[in-house]
Amino acid sequence: MIVDSMTHFEVYEELARDRESVTRWWHHQLEAQRRRALKCERFPLRLWFEYTSTRKNKYLFFTRIFDKKMRSILTGIVALRHTKDGISAYTTWLSHQELIAPMVLTPHMFKQYAARGKVEKNGKELVIHYFENNHHGKDSHNQKVVGRSVRWNGDEHLSCCVPDGVLLGQQYGRLFVVRTFITYDMCTGLQQREFSACKQEILTDREMYEQARRYYKG
Repeated sequence: MIVDSMTHFEVYEELARDRESVTRWWHHQLEAQRRRALKCERFPLRLWFEYTSTRKNKYLFFTRIFDKKMRSILTGIVALRHTKDGISAYTTWLSHQELIAPMVLTPHMFKQYAARGKVEKNGKELVIHYFENNHHGKDSHNQKVVGRSVRWNGDEHLSCCVPDGVLLGQQYGRLFVVRTFITYDMCTGLQQREFSACKQEILTDREMYEQARRYYKG
């Protein structure tokens, strides 16, 4: 079970112990959606599920199904951590069964997302709103989720563009810890040009479908 005294790395170690049961539960949920996918007329079919593991860890699953036969699926797995400072989200994304960079979204990031994005939600509902509206872009050349280094409020940050704005944080080993969130309107000068270019690289639902279709066809 996740506890307040754990470091970010220890949280991911705890979540790794859940992996087998979480994966088994997720596949069971997908099987239950096959009939719905067959009847769907517009893709991607967007679904989200809640799950509490046997180790008492709480998860949200955000899934996009791109075809009726469910051959192309992208799922974000989000583990929630409640502390006195607010809620944190520990994410991993599954694309073609490959794990994309783990990312930690901190309470301060969610507070800034709500304030700067004018989202009148909090707690779990705010987390759900964020992941329903944002997926993470990739550089079209090197396939990295986390992008260029920038300065914000006097500090150096790595950036990651999402549809609603820019995530800023630091990289620790394989973990990207997101400290804050800014909207595209808040960017000025060179940052505005750089982030506007990055925003164009964020895959649309159609592009994600085409990428997944090519992968499975190959």
